[in-house]
Amino acid sequence: MTALTLTMTTAGLGRFTAAQASDDIDLTIATVGLTASAFAVAPTLTALPGEFRRIATIAGSAIGDNLVHMIVRDEAALAYDVFGFGLFLADGTLFAVYGQATPIAGKSAASTLLFALDIAFPTSDITQLTFGDTDFLNPPATSETKGVVELATLIEAEAGDTARATTGAVVKAMLATAIEAVGEAIEGLMRRTIYGAGLVKGGGDGSANRTLTVDAATAEQIRAGTAPDSVATPAALRAAGAVYVIQQALTADGGHRVWSDGLKECWGSVNVGPDATANVLLPVNHETFVVPAGVAGSINQDEQSVGVLNVTTVGFAVRNQNPLATTFYWHTKGL
Repeated sequence: MTALTLTMTTAGLGRFTAAQASDDIDLTIATVGLTASAFAVAPTLTALPGEFRRIATIAGSAIGDNLVHMIVRDEAALAYDVFGFGLFLADGTLFAVYGQATPIAGKSAASTLLFALDIAFPTSDITQLTFGDTDFLNPPATSETKGVVELATLIEAEAGDTARATTGAVVKAMLATAIEAVGEAIEGLMRRTIYGAGLVKGGGDGSANRTLTVDAATAEQIRAGTAPDSVATPAALRAAGAVYVIQQALTADGGHRVWSDGLKECWGSVNVGPDATANVLLPVNHETFVVPAGVAGSINQDEQSVGVLNVTTVGFAVRNQNPLATTFYWHTKGL
């Protein structure tokens, strides 16, 4: 049932406010008045319009926030419909009222009225409200109050229902389903097989730990140059005596290269005028004196008249004693 919002009467609010100020006021809801008349609800009411019955057999309890769950029981051999009701304090003050144009509940002469209400008060501070009889109170369960719950089915629980309680049997069934799904997933993974390919070796199915490896070639295998399934590591290359370029640069008229064993090569060309000398600066320095090898240009002249002078670890000079200009191509190689 949707919570019914009561209207506190002016007199009831006065008693309620005075009780909050620590006055010695009894806020026990002692009786409930019933009416079969439609009436205008107003805070100025001091009596319940059309009241035909006053019931003292009631139970109630605050169940959270500003809600009170209340049950009215009437076992009298009377038949009636209830369109409205009022809550009366122990001193007879009409505390709060509610009414509507359609029946809230109905009773036959041979039946017992159990009138269960969830009442929303216009204030959340309702802890001082008490009820005369709580022996038959049966409120809906909340996170704060014990009460009646509806049990969720397996389908409702699996859907994440938040309005129903889940039993151990449902939880067990859900766990069994989850465990079965996990088991099937694990079996699927175990049925898969991973094998190496190319240079990668090892592998197997998922029933045990598997290791994939790549074999490193030995120095002997590198020198032989025939192993098709091993990888040459830098350490093995060095042990096999392999030499490789670690630095290189090329320019329009020359370049240089440094090898892993320390050997350095430089090359280039220089234009030298007739009966002139040109200086050459090496792109990388040698550690020892290296006499550059050279070939004079292809012009028709005496190559012996072109020579190298002033050789150092950083450069040299080229002397052209011919009457014509020449291009001198040079090359150095050493540590």
